[in-house]
Amino acid sequence: MTYPPQPGQPGPYGQQPPQGYPPQPGQGYPQQAQPPYGGAPQQQMYPQQQQQWSAPPAPPSRTGGLGVMKILKIIGVVIALIVVAVGYFLSQDDADHAEVGDCLKNNGTTISPDLQVVKCGESTAKYKVVEVIPDTLDSKKCEGKADMGYYEQTRGGRRSSGKQFVLCLNEIKK
Repeated sequence: MTYPPQPGQPGPYGQQPPQGYPPQPGQGYPQQAQPPYGGAPQQQMYPQQQQQWSAPPAPPSRTGGLGVMKILKIIGVVIALIVVAVGYFLSQDDADHAEVGDCLKNNGTTISPDLQVVKCGESTAKYKVVEVIPDTLDSKKCEGKADMGYYEQTRGGRRSSGKQFVLCLNEIKK
């Protein structure tokens, strides 16, 4: 027959009884006496521990790192800025920025020209600007001044009404 461990002695497997669990009978605590007709007990069986209730712990704060959405927004802004910058620099070579003395090449066709400013020494240069006439689409104003007139009208954005002009061009003879 085995006997339960006494207080301060290890259990049958060399373990101490866990704290907070009620001790087993015969472990040094007095037995509770029951009244004969089922009334309330006269003395407590175990010492009473007061339980203190508190609010649940706060969730951990997220101040340490960037969220996925913030990273995606930053990447989106960077890509948008790159696209705007590339578009701006590519449009700097368009015919609407041409000045007198600039040379042009045609990236389009004779029916739908796409003139672009190039260096005059390049082999692709085909036309030289003789005169720029702003605020008109009348290419007849170039007659007698140049070989041909090229007109273009650009659409405006939200705050501008656009731009219209005529370039008087001479063909570069090689």
